[in-house]
Amino acid sequence: MNILQWLTNINLYKINNYISYNDAFLILEYVLKKNKIWILSNILKKINCYKLGILNFYFIKRLRGEPIYYIINKGFFRNISYKIYSDIFIPRCDTELMVDYAINLINLNNFSNILDLGTGSGVIALCIAKSCIRTSVIGVDINLLCISLAKYNANFLNISNVSFIKSNWFSSLNNKKNFFNLIISNPPYINNNDTSLNVINNLRFESYCSLFSEHNGLSDIWIIINNSFYFLKNKGWLILEHSHEHKDIVKYIFSKKFYNIFSYKDYNNLYRFTIGQKDIF
Repeated sequence: MNILQWLTNINLYKINNYISYNDAFLILEYVLKKNKIWILSNILKKINCYKLGILNFYFIKRLRGEPIYYIINKGFFRNISYKIYSDIFIPRCDTELMVDYAINLINLNNFSNILDLGTGSGVIALCIAKSCIRTSVIGVDINLLCISLAKYNANFLNISNVSFIKSNWFSSLNNKKNFFNLIISNPPYINNNDTSLNVINNLRFESYCSLFSEHNGLSDIWIIINNSFYFLKNKGWLILEHSHEHKDIVKYIFSKKFYNIFSYKDYNNLYRFTIGQKDIF
């Protein structure tokens, strides 16, 4: 079987919600160790039996709904590609809007110290550090595997103005009070009692602790908002991702210690990010 024939067979599965030609090409690039231009230029090249078996194995995994980034151990976010493994959260494209807003705010105000809470693979911290080279960015996560992966991604991307620390939110940052100009976070915010089929099917391959939170999904959000006040400089900013259903309650929690509070929409026209500035009492 050649590459064209393999791709033609993929067309038989187009009715499946999970698969696309982009997925197929990413699998081809991963298995054949060639880029898309080479693949298209050698579309009639025969695939040996060993690699054909691997291609079909990964394709079946994708048909089952496993995220393509877990299959190829590589993700793409904003202007970087990064290493990713299963059980480490994959940031969605909507989060890029929050990161873009943060970068604009940092550059406009010449901010120097940034904190990324729940950094995961490190992509939010890395995008900010890459775009704001005069800043110092710290990413924290409770998962040591995340910290190790984030450090690997920083080294691979040759980004030096970022560091990663194991911490349960602020637990390892006691020497950083009143230190940060901006704190950004995409925390767990799905209700841990949500057993709907849509949630279970779409998220069954991803890290539970990165997605679900107690108290209707607000437990970690409450911790972050209330503690960020003590780690931000005067008039520092907090940017937080949340469910669109949480917009009003999140703004209410913000209002206890922050002002200049605004919520912003994602690509689906839903309010998914809230920002506030540390109040001075």
